[in-house]
Amino acid sequence: MPSTPEVVDAETRPPGYLDRSWFGPSLARWLTVANFLTVASLISVAALLLWQMRTDAERRSELTANSLVQVLGRDIARNVELYDLSLQAVVDSFGRDDVAQAAPELRQLILFNRAASAPGFAFLLLLDTNGAIVSGSNPLVPKGLDRSDTEYFRHFTAHPEDDGLHISPPAISRVSGQHMIMLSRRLSNPDGSFAGVVVGGIKIDYLRSLFASVDAEHAGTVTLYGPDGVILMREPFDQSAIGTSVAETPSYRRMIAMRDGSFVGPATVGDGERRLTFARLGTEPLILSIAVAPSRIYAEWWQRALGLGMVLLSLCGVTAGLTWLLRRELGRREQAEARLVAANAHLAEQATTDALTGLGNRRRFDDALAQEWGRAMRGRWPLSLILIDADCFKGFNDTYGHQRGDEALRLIAGSIRAAANRASDIACRIGGEEFAVILPEVDMARAEIVAERIRATVMGWAMSHAAGPHAVLTVSCGVTSVPEVLAHTPSALGAEADAALYAAKGAGRNLVRCTEPSERAL
Repeated sequence: MPSTPEVVDAETRPPGYLDRSWFGPSLARWLTVANFLTVASLISVAALLLWQMRTDAERRSELTANSLVQVLGRDIARNVELYDLSLQAVVDSFGRDDVAQAAPELRQLILFNRAASAPGFAFLLLLDTNGAIVSGSNPLVPKGLDRSDTEYFRHFTAHPEDDGLHISPPAISRVSGQHMIMLSRRLSNPDGSFAGVVVGGIKIDYLRSLFASVDAEHAGTVTLYGPDGVILMREPFDQSAIGTSVAETPSYRRMIAMRDGSFVGPATVGDGERRLTFARLGTEPLILSIAVAPSRIYAEWWQRALGLGMVLLSLCGVTAGLTWLLRRELGRREQAEARLVAANAHLAEQATTDALTGLGNRRRFDDALAQEWGRAMRGRWPLSLILIDADCFKGFNDTYGHQRGDEALRLIAGSIRAAANRASDIACRIGGEEFAVILPEVDMARAEIVAERIRATVMGWAMSHAAGPHAVLTVSCGVTSVPEVLAHTPSALGAEADAALYAAKGAGRNLVRCTEPSERAL
């Protein structure tokens, strides 16, 4: 018979016992310690170096993004400001009596002589109180065209008190046919009443060319947000994202609250985390942000980290190899002991487990009932027992076959697990179609609830049972408990539960019956 490894417990080892799995020649012991110290030192130095490199990469990315936001933001803010000055010039001139009384040609010249004419700017339009085009900075504008359905005109008619610059979501101009971001202001009569709207636009293509000057592949995603979180421009350009609102996203709300700065948060468009650097442009409701994915920030750092890691791995591999050679015998002993413990545990589990249902078997039931009985007697705690039996199960097997019968038994076992789900509850299969549940520290009333839950669950599956009295698979349950019932031994408790089970079957099956409490017990 082969010998098993010697295992000596720390509490039972004799005086002077020498653990040969660790102690060896002095040189080997000191070499092991030196190897571990070398590995720890290498890892510590490499970790510190990598952390500094990572911090530097993050700092460089943040500085680059902040510089781009400042430079590009000033350019956009200056363009918007210049265009707004053209709008304000029209508003200021429109309110003067001498301009209103001037000839049409002179009035046209006075109103639009300071209109912005840069390539990226659209010509200005003057709308009356009904939204019709009255005149424009370009003589070829289609006068009389109805623009009352536009977003900016509806805005000023709905907000007569708004005399500031209004920035509309991107749209296609029906005058020029180009994608525009419309900028508009309210016109007022001398008495302050609504007189119309002056509107112009910045071409989307102009902003796109401005954003394209930023190397988005390395700098990150550059986005210009308008009022209510509407995306006015985005680079890399995505037409489907232009005009959508991200006002409800957590990152946009945080940008609104902070006004400018940098933080890490979820992307406003798409998935994943981003480092967002942003700033509000002047006094207008415009926010410019640069969003960089962490993978892009740390791409170069990862390359260096992998190179350094390979070198470190090689050095650690040498030291680990020496240590492994020294500790190999201990590993073999530990593996043999672990296999032995696992095999013993597996055999013990197999000896007390029903292979079909996974519940405890009859042996497990007898041992557990005796153990819980002793605990209940010593501690004067209640102990309940439920016996469950499948109704007319022989007829079920004769009708549907034993394979179907095995499925029914597994269904009953699953129902029992679901109902008796405390860690201390013990469910077992003690016969062909008979089951038992031991409920420590549970009185009869609560045990009856558990049994009723088991019965209702099994019936609720509605598994066909043509040979049964209820046309579906059902179970009957007998419940007993101490101290409600006088039972001086575990077997006596089992007999009481068995009697209650037969009472349930005699009353028509698919029932739960409890033993009557004994007078002396009460």
